[in-house]
Amino acid sequence: MQRLELVIVQLEEVERLIGIGRVPHLRLAHILLDSAAELIMHRMAKSELDHERYHFDQLENLRRLDAAGRGGAWCSDEIRRLEGIVVSKTRRKKIDNNFGDKIDFLVERGRLPADLGPVLKKLHEYRNETYHRDQHRVEVIRSAVLIYFDAACTVLEHYEPGTMIHSNSLGPELRRLYEDLPRPRDLFKLPHLAAARLREEVGLDIDTVRSALRDHLLSRLADLEDGLAYVQENLTSTDVMPGDAIRVMQIQDGDLDAIFDSEVLRSRPYPLTMSDIATWTARATALDNLADKHALFTEFGAIEDCFEELEQKVRKAVWDIDEQANMR
Repeated sequence: MQRLELVIVQLEEVERLIGIGRVPHLRLAHILLDSAAELIMHRMAKSELDHERYHFDQLENLRRLDAAGRGGAWCSDEIRRLEGIVVSKTRRKKIDNNFGDKIDFLVERGRLPADLGPVLKKLHEYRNETYHRDQHRVEVIRSAVLIYFDAACTVLEHYEPGTMIHSNSLGPELRRLYEDLPRPRDLFKLPHLAAARLREEVGLDIDTVRSALRDHLLSRLADLEDGLAYVQENLTSTDVMPGDAIRVMQIQDGDLDAIFDSEVLRSRPYPLTMSDIATWTARATALDNLADKHALFTEFGAIEDCFEELEQKVRKAVWDIDEQANMR
């Protein structure tokens, strides 16, 4: 039970940080949530792989036998059979080391719902930004943390500990859950009870979260359009045409012809046009139609991924223009 207690205490600390609600506390909450989700998934993946340990070891022994020239046709046939039913060394290493590979494996094995995968992966990207690169999505951090808390509870719901031994040294976080179990107490129900209790206490106001995510995207897309218009106004070419700014933002490094010749610029097959911004805006507005929390955040992340690279380039271009004009 101590292994479960590690996770429960971590999630209850997240609950406390959410209650404070300030950005520094929400940042810590996000990091703790990511750690808790990965810890549970590590245990789930390890349990799944341990179930095939006998066949994995058998395969390794047969490979050594075959490499020594003492196998024969039967050995090759058995190697091929076992390779089809066990996870390879290479993939085992990826599952052990990578957040996304853990998710893919557990979804593939039916241990986690498929619609949870994109949510966890996107929120893990946010965690890497705030933890490794000092980048904090302040405008949506509360919504992201609330969704991650709910997602972590879903992971906890699907966690099935292999063994559960009662301990008299439990802290108050797990003891209150233990005491709420119906008699005779089934220790294996603790993860499900904990997930339900935590989710109920924190809550997820989907309408408020949806509005925050929608408004955030629409604001950024409006700024993107304004930035492109500003770049368009400051292009030095004598024959500027609508859409040149977004084309300029997509010029490949070293493509001097496109930089200095407008006709060449317009002949290049760039993937993005101004109509894409209208499409993203329509998709952001359509978030109002999504009631499912996983679908909501998956679509939010997908829209964000569509324009984030362009957004960064436009911001830099606007900054450079203002720098050259001594406006900063």
